[in-house]
Amino acid sequence: MVKFDIKKIVSRLVDNLSDRSKDIILSRFGIGKDDYETLEAIGQRYGITRERVRQIEADALKHVKSASNESIIKPVVTALNDFIKSNGGVMDENELKASFASTSFETKPEASNKYEGATMFFLNLAGSFVRTKEDENFWPRWALENSYVKTQEALVAHLTAQLKKEKKVVGFEEMINWAKKHNTVLNKEIVLAYLTSAKNISKNSFNEWGMISWAEVSPRGVRDKAFLVMKRTQKPMHFTEVATEINKATFSKRIALPQTVHNELIKDGRFVLVGRGLYALKDWGYEAGTVKDVIKSVLTAKGPMNREDVVKSVLAKRMVKPSTIILNLNGFKKKDDNKYYLS
Repeated sequence: MVKFDIKKIVSRLVDNLSDRSKDIILSRFGIGKDDYETLEAIGQRYGITRERVRQIEADALKHVKSASNESIIKPVVTALNDFIKSNGGVMDENELKASFASTSFETKPEASNKYEGATMFFLNLAGSFVRTKEDENFWPRWALENSYVKTQEALVAHLTAQLKKEKKVVGFEEMINWAKKHNTVLNKEIVLAYLTSAKNISKNSFNEWGMISWAEVSPRGVRDKAFLVMKRTQKPMHFTEVATEINKATFSKRIALPQTVHNELIKDGRFVLVGRGLYALKDWGYEAGTVKDVIKSVLTAKGPMNREDVVKSVLAKRMVKPSTIILNLNGFKKKDDNKYYLS
């Protein structure tokens, strides 16, 4: 792929501006900088009002868009158009800025993120792209035309309804299947691009998709993170293992300490202490309490049982040695057929 020498191109476009106008354009879009500057910040720097900064910016853009610069602007705008189209015709603003700069701009020795603002610069120079402001369901977006926005919003509404119906996180392949049933022309790249700007749907650290309000997508504390980790392993884990897996998943920069995990799990009814430091999910059928308590629970549920069946049933609910179960059976009565029962 041919990359644009963006520093050279921008320099040619702003070369005939006054020093102040040039600085305001580069600062407003953050071109060659770590971030853009607000109207207020620039106004304070020059001792002028926000409105005056806005006027200078607007006048400078008009000058840059003059016919004499059309041959310089058009190739970049065409590339932008093709890039957005390949992503379904509408893209999240931040994703568009970053991905177009990294794939289409030559910026060495500087990093491409210093020229993400140039993407915004050309979007504004083109005047043909549609910007949709942030609302309760989507982050700011840029589209080729409004029809693409409607297509995206219809898909996200469909996927939202499906997730709420299933009430569980799903893999991306399942999301693709739902998307194709809704609109057969959609592919993986477009679905992913459409979801990037959706506020209410997201994926967790294990690439499982769901509603962002769900704990399995956005775990808010050690307990939620532990639940998500253990649900994936599908086996009892020592609290030190749980802590290790939480940290591997990089839910956040905060490190999960083993003792903190132990203290949190023991307070949460979703987890059951099934051995020395070993936890399981209650959903798996494990029960809290002493071995004697579990034996009582088994006999209450199933009635009189022989020793082998009691041991087997208790082992399904607690991780202890069979000999420990047999020892605890000494406190229970047996019938003539050697079956234990509750009196």
